Amino acid sequence: MVSSQFFSANAGQQSPGIAPINPGSSNPAASPPWILDTLFRNLSYDLEQVADVIDPILTAQNHCYRTDWYVQGIVAEERAFLSTNINSDRAIQVTLCGTRWLLGQGSRCTVAMPQPGIADCHAALNFDPLQGFFITDLGTSGGTWVNGRRLTPTQRHYLQDGDLVKLGSLRFEFLQQCCDQPVWHDD
Repeated sequence: MVSSQFFSANAGQQSPGIAPINPGSSNPAASPPWILDTLFRNLSYDLEQVADVIDPILTAQNHCYRTDWYVQGIVAEERAFLSTNINSDRAIQVTLCGTRWLLGQGSRCTVAMPQPGIADCHAALNFDPLQGFFITDLGTSGGTWVNGRRLTPTQRHYLQDGDLVKLGSLRFEFLQQCCDQPVWHDD
């Protein structure tokens, strides 16, 4: 276990492509390598960009109004990645940069969601540099819901900051953070 007063990471319990941090850890002796390493790799070792995204990651929970859980899409230049607190410890987790992340209970999922009614690969969260983040249900029996509306399987639904997403029994808010000029256009 690596921890500091702001971060905590257990290398043996990581999901694929995720670095966890726990803002409530009380051991100030060690450094926070997991989150910083992931952020530096995501942002091509640009210290200024890392400084720009660390605060939105650490304060995302403060922007949740309807539930305690969130998935936050972060865009820096043309790169996108996610942060989330959906795990048993409610520790902040950060994914590697990408354009597609699987959500579900399975070990292949980037964001593991061990909740009742969630399929192994329940939904995909995607990033399109021109239009932003969108979610797609992967044909699950429980469905994927956004703001109370059930999505048709394989239907793209572009997400807005504050959207309420429901997979199985899990409800979470989708948050967006653009750390520079917008890369998508509202045409």
